[in-house]
Amino acid sequence: MRVSILAVVAATAALLLGTGATSAAAAPGSDTTSVSAASAGQPFADQAAKAHLTKTQTTSLQAKVDRYMKRTGGKQVALNEIDLGGDATLLVALPGEKHPRDFASGDSSRAAFDPCLQGQVHSGWFCAYSREGFNGDALRWYECGRRAMPWGGWGSWINDQTPGTRAIFYGADGAAYDATPAPYSSNSRYYWTPVWSIKNC
Repeated sequence: MRVSILAVVAATAALLLGTGATSAAAAPGSDTTSVSAASAGQPFADQAAKAHLTKTQTTSLQAKVDRYMKRTGGKQVALNEIDLGGDATLLVALPGEKHPRDFASGDSSRAAFDPCLQGQVHSGWFCAYSREGFNGDALRWYECGRRAMPWGGWGSWINDQTPGTRAIFYGADGAAYDATPAPYSSNSRYYWTPVWSIKNC
């Protein structure tokens, strides 16, 4: 009988502690409060929790991913990554950060690998960036294809494709607007607003 009473007391204490922890996690917090891995309605909440992102950071990042998917299509495959098919991805940087993080591998403390900046010359990739100096969100693809340009304003691009391959930029009317020189070529300050889509080959 004595063992049973102790068991009941232990179980009750565990239940009370568990309830208290749950309540504390669910209580509204400041912007510095990390996102719980169990946050309902947040895709890839476990990645946000492991990276110790705030609720504000996670919400802002997801809102940008959602906007990009409406413009480009594709499927979200990580907290900040959209798979566009055909070896094409769109990676989103956290607000205030220069480069997208590597959430997919689990090492969110480092920037995601950039084949245009860190790969071999003539690696076969074309990369477009939302900010000048090859910073910000990154749209990049390997296989030949035409992709929607998801942002405007001043950004940058790198053409690191095979020798002789030029990327063509198209305007709102579908006509060719501009073209890159043959690889290796780059522009650290390019105005994206007139560009509605890019064919990398």
